[in-house]
Amino acid sequence: MNTGIDYSDAYRIVVKVKREDIVYLNGIFESYDNLAVIRTIDRWESLVEILASPYFVSDVKGILEELKREMSLEIIEEAV
Repeated sequence: MNTGIDYSDAYRIVVKVKREDIVYLNGIFESYDNLAVIRTIDRWESLVEILASPYFVSDVKGILEELKREMSLEIIEEAV
């Protein structure tokens, strides 16, 4: 029995933010229950990975576009 979570069909977005904004970004996505999984992949480079179900990709991208208005946020990579 595998108890791990399978993210093989998740849409992956990697963003770069200021290091001091990582906690805020995480809090924003945690406030939307089950919208996406967010994790820091490189705290020194301030790279954050967002994994979303294909059903919620447009919602996640919309949130990221809104956040660009209040913080320095750059989408580095997107992939299925």
